[in-house]
Amino acid sequence: MHFPEAFLLQMQTQLGNEFSDFLEALDTPAPTSIRWNLQKDHNNKDHFDHVKWCNSAIYLPERPIFTLDPLFHAGVYYVQEASSMFIAEAVRQIVNLNKPVRTLDLCAAPGGKSTLLASILHKESFLLCNEVIKSRYHILKENLIKWGYPNVHTSSHDSRDFIDLEGFFDLVLVDAPCSGEGLFRKDKRAIAEWSPNNVQGCAARQKRILADAVKALKYNGILIYCTCTYNEEENEQNAKWLVNEFGLEHIVLEIPDDWGIVSKTFGYQFYPHRVRGEGFYIACFRKKHDIDVKINKNLPFKKWKPLPNSLLPVVQKWVKNWDDFAFFQDDNGIITGILKTQLEDCQIVAQNLYRSAIGLEIGTIKGKDFVPSHALALSTNISDSLLAVNLNKEQALRFLKKEHIQLESIPEGWALARFEGQNLGWIKGIGNRINNYLPKDWRILMELPTEN
Repeated sequence: MHFPEAFLLQMQTQLGNEFSDFLEALDTPAPTSIRWNLQKDHNNKDHFDHVKWCNSAIYLPERPIFTLDPLFHAGVYYVQEASSMFIAEAVRQIVNLNKPVRTLDLCAAPGGKSTLLASILHKESFLLCNEVIKSRYHILKENLIKWGYPNVHTSSHDSRDFIDLEGFFDLVLVDAPCSGEGLFRKDKRAIAEWSPNNVQGCAARQKRILADAVKALKYNGILIYCTCTYNEEENEQNAKWLVNEFGLEHIVLEIPDDWGIVSKTFGYQFYPHRVRGEGFYIACFRKKHDIDVKINKNLPFKKWKPLPNSLLPVVQKWVKNWDDFAFFQDDNGIITGILKTQLEDCQIVAQNLYRSAIGLEIGTIKGKDFVPSHALALSTNISDSLLAVNLNKEQALRFLKKEHIQLESIPEGWALARFEGQNLGWIKGIGNRINNYLPKDWRILMELPTEN
């Protein structure tokens, strides 16, 4: 593998005697790790090696074709790089997980860290996952729908658009766009795009995003800053700048020596020759200066009206613990459920961020018919009493390709397509045929393997 000379010099200066071990590690295959969705519990976990700093994560002995695993599409697990899962340990140490916290994942796509936060935070926490780039936002939203948590919401805004939410969040994660040095082993394009000028440009952009993130934090709020790179400009220098510029308190974490993580002045560095993972940097801070928060807390939704009581029976049979939700409907008949415990937070965010998707989409009323949403099918709050059809793997993959599937008996009306106890989406039996309601954009494009 050929690396830029400037990068090699940088790493040799940084690592000294460990430089040759570092280069040797980059010539080995990157480990494959996944993290289980504990709300969609599944069998077959215990015989794998576990990630030291994340109890719900394991290493796989080899990388399978995840596209051809229906459980991947059902949101049973997320494929995530192991080093970045350390965020779970950092949050465990510095955030009170026994109470709800307003949380912002500011640079969230494709969703690995968002699903991680959703899994470890208090279940009533308000979690907003933001991505400014439209194409990446759609990927983020799809991954969060698969994960299925009703307290998770999305938005697509630049960091500067959060100015009207100053002092709103208890916890802000900034997984900043970076030069990607830590991904060189996995992504050859990152090597081609790397240059000292690109590093400097990334560091400057990170400062702008971090400044906006600090404003969004309340007094005593927590900022977690991380990158997938090694250089000082994007890591330690930006961490030092946060302390000097904003008076943030640097938070020290307790990390066992045998984890192989290197402690720096302000943060912690992961190297592939020391850990079973990729390059990663993380630093944690607490905001110590108070601000005068002026957020209007009595804001109704602009485009939604409360669902009429006459329509409540329509949705009650579809939603588990339906009484935990307030239901709303828009002019197109789309019904959305919002947890009552975070209704005010949702209203505030919806008023201030116009490109946001708040709550759990339940379905649409079309005339006299109710059409359930795909998000509801994958939600952890879907009713347990709904009709479901169990598919074998071939049937499940054909469903996920949005093809016709053969069943011994055709259900009457709506039914969940299910594989190994996990929901994949909706089918509808109409007479002697079955309609496949998987969203077109979600379908598998890969050819299915043929049996010999």
